[in-house]
Amino acid sequence: MEIQIAYIDTPWGKEAYCKKCNSSVIWKECYNCNEGYSHHDCGEDTCCCLDPRPNVECDICNGEGGWWVCLNCTPLRELEE
Repeated sequence: MEIQIAYIDTPWGKEAYCKKCNSSVIWKECYNCNEGYSHHDCGEDTCCCLDPRPNVECDICNGEGGWWVCLNCTPLRELEE
């Protein structure tokens, strides 16, 4: 479920909240990737890269590394996953 996020300035910096219900949101890390990249693919059948860092954008989070979750709009069963 894609939620709309807005930001408000606070004395501690910008804080995200849900535009639909004005509730708090939390950042949920993606389970499939590391900082938005899921795996390494250099285009070769046999990779000989000295440092094969992940370079393929994650298809679960679209390279964001996670997503915002509204605590009111999201069903509890999705939060537990």
